[in-house]
Amino acid sequence: MDSPAAQDVRVAVGLEDAWAVCDGPQMPRCSFDDREQAVVDREFAAQQRVRIAVLTELRARVDQVGRNLDRAESILRREAVDLRGDLLGGRQDLQELLLTTVDLRPLTTRDEDLARTAALQAAAFAVDVDNGKLGEPAGPLLREIGAQRRQLIALTARVDRLERRDGAVAIDTNGTDRQALWADLFNNDPYGDGGQLASWVLSSGGLPHISNTLANLANGDMRTLAEAVFNPGAALWQGGLVDPIAEFTALQKPSVRYRSPVSESQRGQLIGSVLFGFAAFMLLLVGPVVTATHTAREREAGTLPVLRMTGLSAGDLALAMSVGPNVFAMVAGALLLLPALALLGLTVGVGPLLLPLGLLVLFTGATHLTAIGLGDALGQRVNALLVGALMAVGIAGAGLFGTALVGANIASAGLLLGPLPAVLGGILGFTGLPGSADLVTAGDPELGSSFLAYAVGTQVMLATICLFSWRRRVEQAWAPLFRPAEGVALALACVGCSGLTLLDLSSRTNTQTFDGLNLVTFLASAFLLPVLGWLLVASLRRPARAHAVPSHVEARGAFLRFQGVLAVAMLVVGFAYSAVMQRNGLAGEQSEIMYATLTQVLLIAETAVATLLLASRKRDGKLGIGMMGGALLLLQIVFAVLVYRLEVDHVALTHSAGMPFLYGMNASPYWIALMILTWGAGFGLILTALLRERDQARAAAADADEQADEDADEERRGRWLH
Repeated sequence: MDSPAAQDVRVAVGLEDAWAVCDGPQMPRCSFDDREQAVVDREFAAQQRVRIAVLTELRARVDQVGRNLDRAESILRREAVDLRGDLLGGRQDLQELLLTTVDLRPLTTRDEDLARTAALQAAAFAVDVDNGKLGEPAGPLLREIGAQRRQLIALTARVDRLERRDGAVAIDTNGTDRQALWADLFNNDPYGDGGQLASWVLSSGGLPHISNTLANLANGDMRTLAEAVFNPGAALWQGGLVDPIAEFTALQKPSVRYRSPVSESQRGQLIGSVLFGFAAFMLLLVGPVVTATHTAREREAGTLPVLRMTGLSAGDLALAMSVGPNVFAMVAGALLLLPALALLGLTVGVGPLLLPLGLLVLFTGATHLTAIGLGDALGQRVNALLVGALMAVGIAGAGLFGTALVGANIASAGLLLGPLPAVLGGILGFTGLPGSADLVTAGDPELGSSFLAYAVGTQVMLATICLFSWRRRVEQAWAPLFRPAEGVALALACVGCSGLTLLDLSSRTNTQTFDGLNLVTFLASAFLLPVLGWLLVASLRRPARAHAVPSHVEARGAFLRFQGVLAVAMLVVGFAYSAVMQRNGLAGEQSEIMYATLTQVLLIAETAVATLLLASRKRDGKLGIGMMGGALLLLQIVFAVLVYRLEVDHVALTHSAGMPFLYGMNASPYWIALMILTWGAGFGLILTALLRERDQARAAAADADEQADEDADEERRGRWLH
């Protein structure tokens, strides 16, 4: 589109420059209306026609004056002419050639034309005296002829420059009789513009004809032609006759119809990229959302076991759950994808399409399998429409955020945020936009390929685990979402994401100080704790029945598994931290390990996991446990920040590392009291989550016995004795 809004969009995304066509310095303004521009074009063409017609006439007159001078010089050199007698020896031919004034207005002024004639007449009477002897009689006149010939050469060059300002414009140069035109002009307006133009037309140096274009202008638009001939400063000339610089400046229209400078090839790339993007959204967003919603609805209705009884295998049933509800999304995606591939294949070639197309196919299958597993799990707890909304927010929100991080060259870690960033990055590379090349690898030659490979591996692993989970839960609806080994595998994958993110952020931001490096480490690892906690709770072993809770034995085992994952996370983040220090030159500086702060961070992690474990072991009161644990975590986080600042000051003063529990750091009693409070509350929460609840077990056994007695009484009630 060639509208102002479309131009603004193309300029904003870098497809074109704001001044590529118009509106720039010394450029015509942009016009977006065909009718307005047609009026401008007609006016400019009319003025151009007048200028070219006048300049063509002036060129003919300058050439005619030159020919007259040549003929006069030839006569003076070849024939004997007595210049000391009558004017020009009484030769009528010489008088007509030299003393007839040629009107070269508006190229010159009337006074300049008359001065030329007067100079020739004066030269005819001039006498050369050399050492008391009379020189050649025609010498002064010949010299004046040579001087005027040089003036004519300069005038010819000026006419050339003025004609080049307008470019190649053709006019009708066929001749009209000059005497007849003079008569028409003079008779129509003898005392006005007609009379002046008639005199100008006739003062041509003996030219018999005038161009048809100039004759038509004289008869049809006499006022405009008179303004152009007798006023060198007229707006029609745009300063070309009064400003020496303007002679070298090309004339341009006041406005031009804006046409986008984007080439046809790039238009094809853009259209193909847009179609490819819509196809990706249909296959990676609409399809998984429909699959998750349908799976949740089936779980909500309790029909999955019935479907399983049809004899379909788990794999066939998963395929049916993916394809059945998604016929529209898949057909629409395919119909969008085919023309996109055709356009892009013709413009960018087949080779560059292979990687984005392969990623689209792979992520389509992986995302649908993930949607089946997560939709089935969420369908037991929330409404099916809410499941679809959560899936849409998870895929689109994270995906678009990751695409923005990659597209703006902020962080290659955006590739890890779902299937959309890598696919959309590859599609953006086809648009030809500035900075869009190699976005499929985040434009990072060092870590981009590693991030892409890691993103593919983790999403395929998540899809496989979700498929296995769904196959188990088809038969046992309340089975845990993940097995312990699957939860550990996903946790380790998250730890790897954290390490890669730390390396990426440290290479893109200023981490020349330890404070900056510590901040980047926190940003890269902040998501680990909630994700690891969710994976821990989701993989708890519990009886496969509704509202079942894990035992204290399983809680302890999960807590130990978390310690292993936490140790691996600390090891990976530590290695990444050391690598960043080596790369940024911080390894050679004097520094100390911040034991006190790390100890507080460990307490925060253990407290958070204990809160999740305790909530998972309760059928009721989960909200109260969450509020209590959240308040305790907030207190511990504030205390950890304070300990960090205290430890930084301690290291700066003593050049020695701070010890855990503020030992040897000369902390005030208030700090010690707050530390005891946070650690005591944290340990209490951990012990509560892991210890066996004996009173609750005894109460549950008593309730079971009482219920059994009541059932027995019911069976004996109303019996007859025989």
